[in-house]
Amino acid sequence: MQRHIDRPGQPARDDIDWEEIRTFAEVVDTGSFSEAAQVLGINQATVSRRIARLEDCARTPLFERSGGGAALAATARELAEIAGRIRNQAHEFRETLRGLRATNGAVRIKATERVYNYMLTPLITGVHMGPLQEVMARRPDLLMPGVKLVSAEAGGDAEISLVWSAPGATPEADADDKVRRLARLRYGIFYTEPYFATGRSVPRVLDDLARDHVLVSLPRLPGTRDWNAWGRWFDVVDRAGDRATVVEWSSVSERLVLSGSALALLPVYTPCLNPSLRELPLEDEPIHLDLWKVTRRAAAKRADVREVAEKLIAAFAEVDWTTTRTGVP
Repeated sequence: MQRHIDRPGQPARDDIDWEEIRTFAEVVDTGSFSEAAQVLGINQATVSRRIARLEDCARTPLFERSGGGAALAATARELAEIAGRIRNQAHEFRETLRGLRATNGAVRIKATERVYNYMLTPLITGVHMGPLQEVMARRPDLLMPGVKLVSAEAGGDAEISLVWSAPGATPEADADDKVRRLARLRYGIFYTEPYFATGRSVPRVLDDLARDHVLVSLPRLPGTRDWNAWGRWFDVVDRAGDRATVVEWSSVSERLVLSGSALALLPVYTPCLNPSLRELPLEDEPIHLDLWKVTRRAAAKRADVREVAEKLIAAFAEVDWTTTRTGVP
């Protein structure tokens, strides 16, 4: 039954606040007062009260209510479009406001442990190590001392995030974020000589690993699960059963491979960190992951953030991420 809006003797309200607009937009998106309440973290009675205030102002129902939810009234479609724009502008305002917070002059970059340790640390400290050591030797102008690293595993806010995706896929990001692919990394199965010293058979294809070999793997990280990414490796790990161990940190998997007790999927630059590592010459199609830079839209307006983003792009572009490297000549 349609609710009566007009109240005799009482003028309609014209003062609309942000929480009412935000609540209206969430009810439009969810089609439900109760689900909107969950998204907003408030109770359903508060949602109903806010919508009632808007309807009092409009002097017409904005939703057609039923037991299954709340459908937007045809007369309120333009209002819903405006509310959506206001919500997007409020989000941009909030992100810009956060960008004004004091961060000790540092641009924050969030990344997974391996990227954090082996790719970003040389760019920040100038230490010549890892796959970017030759770049830093040639291009000291790419040094980024005003950067603070944030662990993706631990979480936290950052102006720039480095994230993974399957080859050809794009990472999850807000529509207005600045997204750029930095590199396509090739991965291989690595071992050290002691692993085969006991007479183990040398595998020819990835599928051979599931039968007779000891494996160590990282967990299924965001962006890696696709069959065209690490999916083939995870399938082998699953079929290996008790002969496979999943560890949280890449440094742990490398130590197990270096000890000669396991095989692991590692990026092909790893031998430049540990020259005793060897890549198995498997006959399968190579395994790749794409690494992306995602800059929050509001942060991209800052000159220091733009400078760091440009240096990241330049540094990663100078490395061949598909060839096994055994050190710096």
